[in-house]
Amino acid sequence: MLPSNKLLGLAILGLFISVKSAAAAAADADPCARIAGNKTASFQDAKACLDHFKYDKDIAQQTVDTIRKVTNELYVFNDVAASPPTVEGLAIPAVNISYGLDLILDEDWKSDREFQEAVALLLDKVQDAHLSYSPFCYRQFIFWQPIQLNALLRNKRLVANVAYVKNDVWPEAKESWVGCEVTEIDGLEAMDMIVNYAVNNNGESKDVNTCFNNIMNTKSYFHGWDDGADDLGYHRFLPAQEFHNYTMRCPKSGTLPVQDEYDEPFTVQVPWVAQVPPNFQTADSYWASFCKSAHQNDHQNITKRTIHYDLHELKTINEGEVFALNSGGVNIATNAVGNSRGPYIEFIQLTGHNEKVGVIDIQSFSIASQDRQAFTDEFIAGLENFEAKGVEKIILDLSSNGGGDACAGEFIINTFFNSTPDYASDIKYSPFLERVIEKAHKQENTKWIDYKSSGFEGSSWFTQTKEYTRGRSTVKFSQPVSLSCESWDDTVTTKKYHNTKWKSSDVLILSDGRCGSTCAIVASRLRLSHQVPAMGLGGIRGNRMQFASFPGGESDRLSSFLMDLEILGMVDDPDAPAPFPERADMGWTFREVYKPTSSFSGQETDLLEYSAINADCRIYFDDNNADDIKKLWADVAKVILAGQCPLVNDE
Repeated sequence: MLPSNKLLGLAILGLFISVKSAAAAAADADPCARIAGNKTASFQDAKACLDHFKYDKDIAQQTVDTIRKVTNELYVFNDVAASPPTVEGLAIPAVNISYGLDLILDEDWKSDREFQEAVALLLDKVQDAHLSYSPFCYRQFIFWQPIQLNALLRNKRLVANVAYVKNDVWPEAKESWVGCEVTEIDGLEAMDMIVNYAVNNNGESKDVNTCFNNIMNTKSYFHGWDDGADDLGYHRFLPAQEFHNYTMRCPKSGTLPVQDEYDEPFTVQVPWVAQVPPNFQTADSYWASFCKSAHQNDHQNITKRTIHYDLHELKTINEGEVFALNSGGVNIATNAVGNSRGPYIEFIQLTGHNEKVGVIDIQSFSIASQDRQAFTDEFIAGLENFEAKGVEKIILDLSSNGGGDACAGEFIINTFFNSTPDYASDIKYSPFLERVIEKAHKQENTKWIDYKSSGFEGSSWFTQTKEYTRGRSTVKFSQPVSLSCESWDDTVTTKKYHNTKWKSSDVLILSDGRCGSTCAIVASRLRLSHQVPAMGLGGIRGNRMQFASFPGGESDRLSSFLMDLEILGMVDDPDAPAPFPERADMGWTFREVYKPTSSFSGQETDLLEYSAINADCRIYFDDNNADDIKKLWADVAKVILAGQCPLVNDE
C-alpha cells in the first residue's frame, strides 16, 4: 500500500493532468485562445481564429442594406461603374454593385469572415480607392511574407528583387537572400505573376502601373497609407494560400547583381506568417475587443424616434484608432478609412553637382486643423530658403501621398502660380441628401455648407439639378460647385508669397502613381492648367503610366457621415444608412471632378476619374537608388537639369 503522501501526490498529478487536458480541449474548441498572447501564429492557426465566427444572415443583411443605401444614394460613380467608358491606357472593369451584393447574399458562407471579405472585394473591384469597405474585425492580424520584393531595372530588364527579409517573423529567412533575383513564383515567371496579381487583385487605381507599384515594397521609400489590402507581401486580411514557392538566383560571391553572374537557382517554400494582435484571450474577448459594434442591436426599427449613434465609437473608427497593431513603423492610416498625422512636408536641397536642385517632399495633405498654420508657414519659409540659396529647379515629390485636405492643395497651387480657378465638380442628387444639405444650411453646420455655385444662394446649388448620362442611365447632379476654403482661411494667417523665381518648366512632379485624391487633383491641375511636367516612377516597363490615382474628387466615410447626421438631428430619417452591425467603416466618392475643357458639358469622359493623363517621362528604381531616396532624387535632378522631361502634348 502506497504512503498517504504519495497518494496525495498522485491525486494532485491527476488533477493537474485533468486540468491540462481540459485546457487543451478548451483551446481546441476556441482557436483564438490557442494563439492569444503569442507574437506570431501560423497561417492555419490564424485562419482558425478568424473563421471561428459563424456566418449570421441578419448581420449580413444589415451590412448589405447599409452598403446598398450608400452606393445607390450617395456614391457618385455608382452608375458609371456598372457600365464604364472605354479609355485607352486604363483598365476599367464593369461592376454592378447592387447586383454583386445580391449574389453575395445568395451564398451560404462558411464563416462571417468569408462574407465580410467578399463585400470588401466587390467594392475593391471598382478600382476606385475612395470606395472601400473595411471590416475591422478581420483587419487586426498582420500577415507577412518573410521575403519582401521590389522591382528594379537591372541591365535594361525589370526584375523582381529581394528588397529585405523578415526573419523576425520567420527565422529561416536568410539575410544573404537580399539582392537575389526572384525568377519564379509558384512555378510562374515572377514578373508575369506580379503583373497579373496587380491587374486582378489591386483596387488602388485604374492604371495598372500604379497597382503594380502599390503591391511592391521598397523599404526606404514609403510615406503612404497602410491600407494593407493587397500588397504582395503584406496583408491585413487572410491571404488566399498558406505558402508560396520562390525560385531565386543569387549573385556569386564577390560579384554585384548587375554583373549577372549567379549561383545555381534554388526554390524556397515561404509561408505567410501572422502577427497576432494583443488585447484578447479568447474568441469571445476577441469579438468584444475588435468586432462587436455598439450599434449591433440598434436600428431594428428605423422609424423609431429615439435613435442615437454611439459617437465615441464613430469617432474612434473615424480617427483610425481601431487597429491593435501597426506595421512596424508605417503609418496605419488608410486612404479611404483613416487619417494621416504627418509628417507633412520636407524641403531638401541636393548637394554636389545637383546643388541647384531642391526637393519638396509632400508626404500628405491630411493636415490636422491645429497644424494648418505651421504647414503654411513652413511651406513659404521653405520656398524663401530655396530662393535665397539659389535653387533653380524643384522636384515636387508626391509619391505615396494619399491626399487629404483639398484646401491644403489649393494653398500649394496658389502659392506657386497665384490664384487659379478650381476645376468644375458636382455632387450626385438624391432626395435624402437634399434634406441633409437643406438642414445643414438652416443650422449653418457640417461640411455641406462649404460648397458654392455662381448665381445660387443657400442650398439651391443642390436642389436645382442638372441631368447627365452616366453609363446607361440618366442621373441627376447638383449645379457645378467649387469648395469654399473659408474655414481653412479663418484658421491661417500667412504672409503672401509671390513666386517670381520658378516657371512651370523649372518644376517637375515626381510620382509613383500613388498620388491620390487631393494629391491627384493637385498634380492634375499643375500638369493640365500650369503645364508642369510629370515624371512617373516605377511601374511596368514599356507601359505608359499615369502620375495620379483615384482623382475622383472628394470622399466621405460612413463614420463621419453618421456624425454629421447626429449633429443635424437626422439620425431618424428613414433613408439614413444605419451603422454597421459589426465594427466596420466604408468610404465613397461623393463629389466628382472634371478636367478642364473649353466648355463644360458634364460628360463622363471629362471626369478625372475616367481620364488617362500620362506622365511625360519615366524613371525606375535600380540597384543604386532603391534603398536611398537621396540617390533617387539625384538621378531625377540630372534629368531636370538636362531638360530631358519636357511636357508631352497627347492631344
